[in-house]
Amino acid sequence: MVYSRLAGIAPVSVEQLDDTTLMVDFGTNLTGMLNISFHGLVAGQKITIHYADLDGRDPEEAWRLRMEHKGFSTYNQLDEFISAGEKEEQFENVFNYHGFRYALIEGLTYLPEKEDLLAIPVETEIHETGSFSCSNELYNQIHQMVRWTYRALNLGGQTVDCPQRERLGYGDGQTIMDVGCYNFDASTLYTKWSENWWDEQKEDGFVPFVAPTPHGTGGGPAWGAMSIMVPWKTYLFYNDTTLLETGYPYMKKYIAYLGSHCENGVLQDIFPGEKWTNLGDWVPPGRGMDKSEWVDDKSRRFFNNCYRVHLLQVMMKIGRILGMGDDVAVFRHELEIAQKALHEKWFNPADTTYANAEQPYLIFPLQTGVIPGELEDEMFEKYVHTMLVKDQGHLNTGMIGTQITFDYLLDKDRNDLIDIMVNQKTYPGWGYMIEKGATTCWEQWNGYYSQIHSCFPYIGGWFYRGLAGIQWDPESPGFKNIILRPGLVESVDWVECRYESHYGPIISNWKIEADEFEWEIRIPVNCTATVFIPGEDIEVDGMDLSELKDLVFLRRENIHSIYRVGSGDYTFSSRH
Repeated sequence: MVYSRLAGIAPVSVEQLDDTTLMVDFGTNLTGMLNISFHGLVAGQKITIHYADLDGRDPEEAWRLRMEHKGFSTYNQLDEFISAGEKEEQFENVFNYHGFRYALIEGLTYLPEKEDLLAIPVETEIHETGSFSCSNELYNQIHQMVRWTYRALNLGGQTVDCPQRERLGYGDGQTIMDVGCYNFDASTLYTKWSENWWDEQKEDGFVPFVAPTPHGTGGGPAWGAMSIMVPWKTYLFYNDTTLLETGYPYMKKYIAYLGSHCENGVLQDIFPGEKWTNLGDWVPPGRGMDKSEWVDDKSRRFFNNCYRVHLLQVMMKIGRILGMGDDVAVFRHELEIAQKALHEKWFNPADTTYANAEQPYLIFPLQTGVIPGELEDEMFEKYVHTMLVKDQGHLNTGMIGTQITFDYLLDKDRNDLIDIMVNQKTYPGWGYMIEKGATTCWEQWNGYYSQIHSCFPYIGGWFYRGLAGIQWDPESPGFKNIILRPGLVESVDWVECRYESHYGPIISNWKIEADEFEWEIRIPVNCTATVFIPGEDIEVDGMDLSELKDLVFLRRENIHSIYRVGSGDYTFSSRH
């Protein structure tokens, strides 16, 4: 993989912090190098540069600091420059990168000009493929924040958890894949990273929580599941069947490893008694590293068991694709045993909930089929009430729970519920991050610890997949057949979106004015689309749909008329 240097970023301010230290603010967090020109230094003069992602000098913000220096979170990132005494000298940390917004410069006896300083972002070189904008300015800001977060974490042919502290390819990476694959052509990156996960698998099937693995780390069953989820999501985006074929033995081995730690269909803690190696839904609101009260063990174990069921569902799909009929039957058998066992062990019949009855523990049994079919509607209504009333329209999920929740709501075409959660500007949520001045996603919903982190960028995929409605078709992946189902929500009047698939550009631009819906789409050559058109009195390019032979009516579903459409440009209109 090749590193790419992006356009340099000039400082927004340079000021004297104290008698010995200057502070440079570049206005945004980034990952990269600092280029600085020095003038008139004395031979042997030492300049020390500390790099920070958070200014915590405000007493009300100081609690967010970790590994700090002079009120800034630096995580011990520093460079030292020893002058040769030349009239003009230049420094750039070309052998390493830092994660920072602020540079604290010690040992310099003058205030440098802004023109002498430049931050140079770096990333693994990948081609840009996506663009999104809409009428909701908060959503545009969130889109830019999560997109920039991806660029700050796309390092060394993997996405790291953070660029300034651990700098490792954690299992957190599954929560940032959609952002990467919609905005960039990340096909080779994820092919390479899949191989890293397989390389790290142990003889007994265990997969460490980071890949490559320099040392032991925290994590849980979902982290090692990257050995399955990275190639699976890569297949959906790019139709890479070869990657599934190559990785299938490793995936099957990991599922068997989890199965070996089950008793009567229930996954036990793989590392009994350990806190950091049995993690479930990591850092939900109020349950982060700054708190002593984490998610209770009962709920954590239920979450990890649901995740195993989720993996069995994915493995059944992969097995069918590869023609592994006998394996699919085994996965199905294990799935049915687990679904029944989880329901019996964790269901609360008094109030139709599971575990602690918080949001992820209501959604996950729905997503995995753990709850019996006759209770699904009641459970979903319980979730909706919990989110809207108890949690006041906010999400109450951690890293994996957020991903599972939004995937499930998207499958149910409940963009309206996602819109309510994402459009909040109060804690917890992405709007809260924006209101607090974030330029990259935080590690925790409250802003504690890392300010450049992979835990919560997953929402970035919703702008493409939900609002614009550009979705992969699992039956014809890689966008060979495109599912186009725009998410018409209360807070958005128009969307303009483009995604450059491997087959060509896909466009979904829609707007609503006075109850009139207009939708411009583009389908690449040699591709088809399943198009969900909302409303009544539908026309295409000013004509009745019955006049066009390229449009095949499939069915009516709720507010949508569904058609199969061939390649080309179309403008649909309807009364909404």
